[in-house]
Amino acid sequence: MKKIFFASILILGLGSCISDIEEISETCTVLLKDGTTIEMSQDIRQNTRTGTITYRDGEGRLKSVFKEDYETFDCGS
Repeated sequence: MKKIFFASILILGLGSCISDIEEISETCTVLLKDGTTIEMSQDIRQNTRTGTITYRDGEGRLKSVFKEDYETFDCGS
């Protein structure tokens, strides 16, 4: 019984984390605090709770930009 209870808690916890992820299907531009811009168009996801943006660069490598590292995040313009 305890195993089922803990498994249920784990599944509910993971489910709540997944709901924080927003998939974006359009091209986005990020302005970093150092003035650099990043344009992204592949596999873009934003964690709405933390502000972290994850995407694939032009070479297919997975990258992340953290909220404290960027000024603005704009998609579709």
